Amino acid sequence: MLLLIGLVFMRVLLFEDEFHKFLNPLVSMRAVAELKLGFHSIFEVVSRFFNSEVIFYVRSYLVDVLRVRFSGLKINCVDGYDDVLMVNSRLIPTVKNLNLIMSFAAKNTYFMLFDGGGIVAAKIHGKLLEDILSKSDDGVVKSDKFRPLHGECSVYDVSGMLIRNLWDIIVLNEDLLREGFTVHGINGELDDRAIIYGSKSNLYIGEGSRVEGNVNIDVRSGPVYIGRNVNVLGPCRIEGPSYIGDNTVILSGARIRSGSNIGCNCRVGGEVEASVLHGYVNMYHPSFVGHSYVCEWVNLAAFTVTSDLKNTYGNIRVRIEDSIVDSGLNKLGSFIGDHVKTSINCGIFAGKRIGIFSHLFGYVYEDVPPFTIYSKALVGKSYELKLESALETMRRVYLRRGRHVSSEEAELVKYLFQTSNDDRIKAGVVKGVLSII
Repeated sequence: MLLLIGLVFMRVLLFEDEFHKFLNPLVSMRAVAELKLGFHSIFEVVSRFFNSEVIFYVRSYLVDVLRVRFSGLKINCVDGYDDVLMVNSRLIPTVKNLNLIMSFAAKNTYFMLFDGGGIVAAKIHGKLLEDILSKSDDGVVKSDKFRPLHGECSVYDVSGMLIRNLWDIIVLNEDLLREGFTVHGINGELDDRAIIYGSKSNLYIGEGSRVEGNVNIDVRSGPVYIGRNVNVLGPCRIEGPSYIGDNTVILSGARIRSGSNIGCNCRVGGEVEASVLHGYVNMYHPSFVGHSYVCEWVNLAAFTVTSDLKNTYGNIRVRIEDSIVDSGLNKLGSFIGDHVKTSINCGIFAGKRIGIFSHLFGYVYEDVPPFTIYSKALVGKSYELKLESALETMRRVYLRRGRHVSSEEAELVKYLFQTSNDDRIKAGVVKGVLSII
């Protein structure tokens, strides 16, 4: 990544605006800035680029769990009121966008950048920041709160700098994978029988990683990054541009196609195409994930398929709140929230949003609210997943990976269960016990 070296700036405040809700279920349990585009999350890219203290300003219900997740990071806490560079968490973290913000921030003037109706970034005096944050709505900084500052700052209009829709992440991911590849070398074990198509300068293998024989890696169309302590078992195929995070296992028979972004601690034995697997995703058996975003702690059972193409080859439409929105794409899969579990032979129709902690059985032809046992294809209706069951399953899954559920995480799950009740009622989800025998 191209950096403007030697310029150390005031603190950076990564804030969330009112449009975060359009990115659910991906941000139900995380800050918007934790979303992965390319090699890193938005937060990681911003932190490295500006070389300054970064402060999170997020939805209030996330504060406690984020303080555990990011120990030492200031969250919804701004000490002192010196000049601050505010950056929207929905920023598309390209070198071009970051350099543009840097060029404005380097000037000895206050400024605001607007992309349509959304604020992209602003360099403002601490007293003005105090006024804006005092008017935030449960940690959400609404764009209209910046309007009174027009007389205090230079105002500029830009375009294409903010994530507006869920599918923007899928569209942007592949180019950001190419842009983020800056390291080279084989620091792990590469079997002599592995086949590399293209220049090895487009391949990175981290320390402690092992790539077995009969693994095909194609870097002719883009780089392949394999992190530390990754096991790639043959035979399988990996096509660039692709990213495979630390401690992940790519199993025999897997096919990692171009545009794949597989996070840390995943198990992948199926086919992944142009998708983000955020981390701790278990896809051990043959399955297909295409043009999708899969959040953490998701288990995709054998022969789970995310459809990413309509029979008509027409554009895929996505429900965003109460509206049906044309994505403008004829290839688009699913958006799967944290802790979702699928059954064997589960088929998810294109463009569907799957809420956190849901269990899926059979064909899924509509959006699924959080904490739902979706079983319409089997019994004609869906059931509410009990809170106690969700928490117990979470504990079991964590233990398998040597982790424990913190009290902050448990409280977050309880809060999200309560606040999503209306969504389940609206979708016709009933209380009771699913029985298919």
